[in-house]
Amino acid sequence: MKRRSFLHLSLTAAATVVAAFAGSMSIASADQGIYDDKIVLGSHQPLSGPVALWGVPVTNGMRMAVDEANEKGGVNGRMIELIVEDSAYQQNKAAQAGDKLLKKDKVFALVGALGTPTNMVTMPRALKMGVMNIFPVTAANEMYEPYHKLKFGGFTPYSDQMQAAVKYFVENKGIKKIGVLYQDDDFGKNVLHGCENQAKDMGLPEVIKTNFKRGSKDFSSQIAQLKSEGVELVCLGTIIGETIGSMATAKKIGYDPIFVVSSAGYVPENISLAKGLTEGLYGTSQTPIPYYDEATPEVKAWMDDYKKRFGDDAVLQSIAGYDAMNVFIMALEKAGPDLTAEKAAEAIESIKDYQSIFGGAPYSFSAEDHLGPDARNSARLSQVVGDRWKLIGPISY
Repeated sequence: MKRRSFLHLSLTAAATVVAAFAGSMSIASADQGIYDDKIVLGSHQPLSGPVALWGVPVTNGMRMAVDEANEKGGVNGRMIELIVEDSAYQQNKAAQAGDKLLKKDKVFALVGALGTPTNMVTMPRALKMGVMNIFPVTAANEMYEPYHKLKFGGFTPYSDQMQAAVKYFVENKGIKKIGVLYQDDDFGKNVLHGCENQAKDMGLPEVIKTNFKRGSKDFSSQIAQLKSEGVELVCLGTIIGETIGSMATAKKIGYDPIFVVSSAGYVPENISLAKGLTEGLYGTSQTPIPYYDEATPEVKAWMDDYKKRFGDDAVLQSIAGYDAMNVFIMALEKAGPDLTAEKAAEAIESIKDYQSIFGGAPYSFSAEDHLGPDARNSARLSQVVGDRWKLIGPISY
């Protein structure tokens, strides 16, 4: 049975209140995007801007899953059409993209849309129209809580990742002073809350917190504050550029704490673009980065196919998109030819202990639980050693 974090438990009452309303009132117009010969799905991704290092491979992974399904005849006789719009990781552009997908393209579901702040704009609009919001590529709690019949999360929440990481470092490294450097939005606050909750649970001093605006490149004041406060463990609510930038700043002033980043920053680019600056960085995740020389024959074949299709090497972000779309396609197949959003939701809820080929956490859903992985027991900790992430082991709390 999945165990819930403090934040999950605190939302139970609210979830109960909205469940009946959300579950019954939002499905009336849910048959848009279904045609005799196709199902139209949509997604918004940062195909441009600094987070395109996530958006492009996520999109490729989703397209690969769609292409594979269509090559086999589609889903119950229907081909899948995937329309992807560029959000540039900006809320105003995400709003425009979402409105186009929902109102002009009339998609059946939003699948794998990337980014917490961008989903916080488009998800309410989709749900209000009875359109599903499926496995957004963000590990924020809001993607599956409070409960709604038509929204499902597929990633170990940032807050739970950080609670497990804090527990690990306190118990194994003797850490007593914790700080958080986080993006000042819903994504960063999920990281912050996880660190704060675990520090409080373990009787540690109040967490030192400092934030930055999306797109920031100067972290000198934030790092100076963390150093002056004697922070020993810095939890990062960052993605790629901010992860490298903050660690580079720390090195410049001779500050050498332990740094740990959430799954948003557990990517190969935080090594390949860092030129050694992120050596020793820890990262949390639910799925390992695929290194070709360490992969199983099945994963190697998948990586070869991916490179043949897109001309680029598959990365973790590619897997995130592929898995999200693949699980949804599996649910659409189970829902049968007389497809509705409600039937698709029930098909997802029937999935138990699904394990992909990539070695990540298994997915299980139910009518009451719309998060795939076990929040408290599905994270793993890795560390940057040389040119790759090396697994430390599973972590939980």
